[in-house]
Amino acid sequence: MTSRYPVLYRSIQGIALLAVLLSLLVPGWLSSVQLIVALVMILLIGIPHGATDYLIFQQLSRPLWGSREMTRFYINYILLMAAFAALWWILPELALLVFLGISIYHFGQSNWNYVGFQSKLEAVGTHVLWGSFVLFVPILWHYETAAPIIGSITGAPAPQISGAWREAVSITLLVLNLWLCVYYFVQDKVTRKEFMDEVVNLFALALLLINLPLLLGFAIYFVCWHSLSSMMDQIRFFRRQVQSYNVAQYIKNALPLSLAAIGTLGVFAFAQVKMDIPLNIGIVFVFISVVTLPHMILIDQLYQEGNAASAYNSMNKEF
Repeated sequence: MTSRYPVLYRSIQGIALLAVLLSLLVPGWLSSVQLIVALVMILLIGIPHGATDYLIFQQLSRPLWGSREMTRFYINYILLMAAFAALWWILPELALLVFLGISIYHFGQSNWNYVGFQSKLEAVGTHVLWGSFVLFVPILWHYETAAPIIGSITGAPAPQISGAWREAVSITLLVLNLWLCVYYFVQDKVTRKEFMDEVVNLFALALLLINLPLLLGFAIYFVCWHSLSSMMDQIRFFRRQVQSYNVAQYIKNALPLSLAAIGTLGVFAFAQVKMDIPLNIGIVFVFISVVTLPHMILIDQLYQEGNAASAYNSMNKEF
């Protein structure tokens, strides 16, 4: 994915390394501001990257839920969010596992969608391996911070995991993903430049996720690595219909649903303040998971569309 948007990723990697340097020089300050910075990043970029799903639905060759009518799209989209919210209410531990599983696949798919896989199993394995790295490394490496958040989400204490085991799993995930890069290079699935880009990207992410506080490190990955590149992919996709489609039009199209999602989250936050309830990061996480679940399912359909993949491959130096 790095080779597709070289300027974007070089900028992101530079920001990541600067953040790592700050974490070494002023670790206490980064920890004190991580929640605010993470929330601002997610609200301004993270949520909007899923706010053009209605346009993606219109342009896919077949609708996700079997109907071309936008009214049914919105109804099903809302029902899916409501059903997932109900699952969080009834079985929060199961809802967490479902969301983690889909997120792992989604993150991996967004990074490796340019590779031609020989089988579905190979694609799923690759996506799961990459997604596990970016999701579990920060959680396991900063488990003392993650455990209370997990507890607030599920309503039960997080499992006890030894430090040695957590470090071993994190390093293993890094090594396995490095092996993945080598494997696809040897198999001629990626060029030499793409191979080097993926390796540099992998180590930049490792430095970021290990050295920065949990929430800030993951927010930088989610917003800069994942959301921005997903936005660029979506713009490429929309250019199949309108060649002049640009970033300004994307922002305009994403604004209504972005404001609706941010406004809803604001209502929850206001209600907590009025009831003198401390800010619960677990509730914020649940809200984000509910509004992004349909997006992840729809994006999977986009990447699996053969004609969409061809469009991506044919428009490769526009940014």
